[in-house]
Amino acid sequence: MVVERGTIAWVGSEGAADSFADGVDEIIQLDGALVTPAFTDAHVHTTATGLALTGLDLTGARTLADALERVRAFAAAHPADRVLLGHGWDAARWPEGRPPSRAELDEATGGRPLYLTRIDVHSAVVTTALLDRVPGVSDLAGHHADAP
Repeated sequence: MVVERGTIAWVGSEGAADSFADGVDEIIQLDGALVTPAFTDAHVHTTATGLALTGLDLTGARTLADALERVRAFAAAHPADRVLLGHGWDAARWPEGRPPSRAELDEATGGRPLYLTRIDVHSAVVTTALLDRVPGVSDLAGHHADAP
């Protein structure tokens, strides 16, 4: 890594760094330590945060029916969106205790592509139209065409 006037100017292999050695003020041997050129958070959901700014927010949905109604309204309000995006559903807080099924989402969106992440962003539910856009998804281990 090369730092010039307090700014990281280059990152690469140790061999390539040797070409920078002439004319530097200081060389620090890191003894195999990892140095990265930025703030690093090992578990951040940056993309999800960005999508949350424009997508459907389901964190306030109190029931499955409420969530599906919000999906319906969002789909109607965004007719030009090629893929509907949303986040924040949490079936553990709903009396039904289950996520929306693919059939329910297909109906609520009028058959449009939809991707809804759970509140923790570690899982999602999607519509048939979105699955149909993913080449080879039906060949993946664990995929069941008739699954909710």
